[in-house]
Amino acid sequence: MFNNEIMPPYEKIRKYRVITGATQDEIADGVCTKIWLSKIENNKKKLKFNLATGIAENFNKIINEKGLSVPLITPDELMEDEDDQANHIFANIVSELKEIRIIDTFEQKFCEAEDLIEKYNITDNNKIELYKLATDFYYYKNRYSKSDYLCDIGLKISVNSQNSFEEVTFFIYKSRNNIFLDLYIKALQQLDYAEKLNDDIVNDELSIMILYYKALAYKKLGEYDSALECFKVLKKFEIKNWNMLLKKKINHANCLNDYHKFEDAEKVYKEALSIAMKYDNNDYIAMTYRNLSELYTNKKNYKSATMYIKECLSCNPNYEDRGEYLYFASKVLQHSNEDVKYYLLQALEVCEKNDNENGSLIEQVIYELVLIYIQKEDKQNLLLIADKAKELNIDYSLIYSEIGAYYRGRNDEKSIYFYEKSRERMKQIKGI
Repeated sequence: MFNNEIMPPYEKIRKYRVITGATQDEIADGVCTKIWLSKIENNKKKLKFNLATGIAENFNKIINEKGLSVPLITPDELMEDEDDQANHIFANIVSELKEIRIIDTFEQKFCEAEDLIEKYNITDNNKIELYKLATDFYYYKNRYSKSDYLCDIGLKISVNSQNSFEEVTFFIYKSRNNIFLDLYIKALQQLDYAEKLNDDIVNDELSIMILYYKALAYKKLGEYDSALECFKVLKKFEIKNWNMLLKKKINHANCLNDYHKFEDAEKVYKEALSIAMKYDNNDYIAMTYRNLSELYTNKKNYKSATMYIKECLSCNPNYEDRGEYLYFASKVLQHSNEDVKYYLLQALEVCEKNDNENGSLIEQVIYELVLIYIQKEDKQNLLLIADKAKELNIDYSLIYSEIGAYYRGRNDEKSIYFYEKSRERMKQIKGI
């Protein structure tokens, strides 16, 4: 009604009178004296529910008589204090945030929510929902450090409010951030603690998440037997959430693929693909095609690998993942005499637009482009991509070392320059 403006009850009555053009006599009629209403409007008397009921009825009578396009007023609305109003606005902001996909827009709206937290008494449940949502948002945007920072805030609120379920959830969220920051042991420690906390509340949904991320961490560590044991235990649970079911199947298949159990992996991938197609989810369809391509590459069946990676790219997958898919396509298509430079340049463009923390992917993409430009003796593009590597926040020491080796005997001045810059970058990274 007031464009998310928060105001005390006495001020709200005054504003409603302005909007409806009502006098104090009209609003007080049959409810209280004009003097009493004046004292309420000037915050000298508290508004009681019986008075609010009569005032609301008089407002609605005037609204109907005048045919105003104003929603009917309730006594609860008139009596709602500033904290209650702030919580309603806060909940609306959280709902809006769920639909936002652009980082800048998300951050602007998120700041509005945090401003309300500073100024008003926002309930712990509302705050937890906000920080879970934000943690998720930045995780899927590959902003793992940002996600972890917000996790810590949400975790503190959960602990202080003795909300065990959400405390476990935030520990799980912290573990998944650490998995993608290559901090696998730390992730497993957090999951062990989450599991211990969950022993008291015995929540299957949390158990499924804990086992899933444990399996993922063990897989990343190369401990495939431990990972497969987690997937085996997961089979005992009925996973009703198709999103989690798909993630479980795909990562189970990935583990089997890495362990070179190709036939078992292919079977599970096909099961995942069937579910993804049932729910018409392009992101999971693309992910499964990409992983099938890797499976056939491992089997040296490059024809099938090429077919699946092209199917993957045609699905228009989630933009955050497309850079990795394009890079992987360049590796697969090296076996089929295609010009992979096109895929690498596209991958670099996507990575730059995403502005994410996946520096290793950008480093790999630029390294492959450098090798291509060296092979083709394309000196102009070689120097351009060298400048690009220096601009971006990556370890370009190996890249510059390759360029230095290329110029040895061709241009000693450039060769020395790139070798020196390579050493400088290595020292910078190692803090020497």
